[in-house]
Formats: sequence, C-alpha cells, structure tokens
Amino acid sequence: MSKWNGYTHRVRYNEVDPQSIVFNSRYLEFFDAAYMEFFRAFGYPLDVMTTAGLETVVVEVNIRYHASVRIDQLLHIDVSCPRLGNSSFDLAFEVRVQDPETGFISENVATSATISYVNVDQVTRKSTPVPEEFRDFLKVTPRVV
Repeated sequence: MSKWNGYTHRVRYNEVDPQSIVFNSRYLEFFDAAYMEFFRAFGYPLDVMTTAGLETVVVEVNIRYHASVRIDQLLHIDVSCPRLGNSSFDLAFEVRVQDPETGFISENVATSATISYVNVDQVTRKSTPVPEEFRDFLKVTPRVV
C-alpha cells in the first residue's frame, strides 16, 4: 500500500473567470481528479476498481469557498473518508495553496468539500454494497485534519 501525499494541480488559464480566480465549477473537476489519484495511490486504479465491483456515482456535493485561488497557483488537495455506509460513502476534500518553490502547503484551507458517492451495480445501475475490499481500505484511510 502506498502513502497518500495528496493531489497537486496548477491552475490554468481556462479554469479561471475574468478576474483570474478559479471558476467555482472547476473545483468539481479538481476533486474528481483527486478522487482518482487517491484510489490509484493505494493500488486501486479505475480498471481495478471496476473489476472489483466499485462503480460509484455522485449523489450530493457540498462545497465551501474560504478564499480565492488564482491563475498559476499550485493547489494541494487532500482526501479522506469521514463516512462509510453500506452502499455509500463520503469523501472530504481540502484545497490549500502550495508554494511551488519550497513545497510548503498553507495551513489555510482555500476550498473544502464533502462529496457523497453511492456504489451501483454495473448492469442494473441500482445501489449495491461497497465491496469488502474497499470497505476495509476506506476504514483505514488517513483523515484530513
């Protein structure tokens, strides 16, 4: 099992509004990328997830914007699992600005989110229990502090 070091992303021109601030909907794309890299870091790339019976759909998103993030800033996104149900789970995301020169990650959260996922059967598209392998993984993932 790998150690999760978070996901980093440099804000590009097409991700900002006319004020050069990250456009709000782009955070969902950042969180989706962080979700995939989070699972990959622990040995679960998309093909392994799907084969093992974990195919999630998003059912709820709650995003809080604490501070503006601007074009060309480097973002550090951490992920944790604060809730694990039978067929669903939540992932918490915290975005902080990272200094590209020193690697220092700000203590201040710029954006935070909780996204609820439901595992679905790949054929019927109905909710189905999270496979035991992933339940065990999600129970022990590092928590965002």
